[in-house]
Amino acid sequence: MDRSISARCCGAAVVAELDPLELVDPGERGTLTIRNRAAIRIVELVALDVPGVVRSRTAVGSVTGRHLPRAVVDMTPEQPNIRVDIAVSWPSPIATLCKQVRSHVVGEVARLTGRYPSRVDVAVIAVVADTDAEIGAEIS
Repeated sequence: MDRSISARCCGAAVVAELDPLELVDPGERGTLTIRNRAAIRIVELVALDVPGVVRSRTAVGSVTGRHLPRAVVDMTPEQPNIRVDIAVSWPSPIATLCKQVRSHVVGEVARLTGRYPSRVDVAVIAVVADTDAEIGAEIS
């Protein structure tokens, strides 16, 4: 492959300019690795985008620091596997809400990572009154 190189003078130094489009053959560019932890963060934030999904701490979570939504993601296969546990506000149409969460997670994970999940399991772990939920709080 021919590389386009031209010389440019900068004071006493001569700098070669390479055309960035000609540097690397697309087949040799490498890969992007998305760690499980990054995908977990994406899934937890995306789940909160769905109206009716709320941030909550489980009874055990108040001791361990665990919160909902909570995700488990395996990004090692070409098509990731995802499980997301959520809390929903009372009253909520749970089956409809789970479908919305699944659809939103699939779409956003595919958009943000470039990898379409093969499986997204959604489990409702808690149903909480609106006053018990932490709506819109940030994940720390």
